[in-house]
Amino acid sequence: MSKLFTPFKLKGLEFNNRFMMSPMCMYSAGDDGHPTDWHFVHYGTRAMGGVGLIMQEATAVERRGRITDNDLGLWDDSQVEPLKRIVDFVHSIGCKMGVHLAQDKI
Repeated sequence: MSKLFTPFKLKGLEFNNRFMMSPMCMYSAGDDGHPTDWHFVHYGTRAMGGVGLIMQEATAVERRGRITDNDLGLWDDSQVEPLKRIVDFVHSIGCKMGVHLAQDKI
């Protein structure tokens, strides 16, 4: 059997397999940087498909750091709960999730 399908442990974190979904710029967030149901479906279906690790798309830590007006944001407390909903669902399937923190020309 290929090692791709075997669990992988890195320090204290164990992945179901060695498949990782790379971060992508999807430009599907609201103007306020909040994720939409589109994000829930996008990440949820990849987790259900068996990916071991999902790296969330470029997510800005400041409004002015976004590549486009529709990039995800993590600069306001109100953005945490909708992102948590996605992460909790992905985790419930057994997939791990990380985030690609991004900044544009600042």
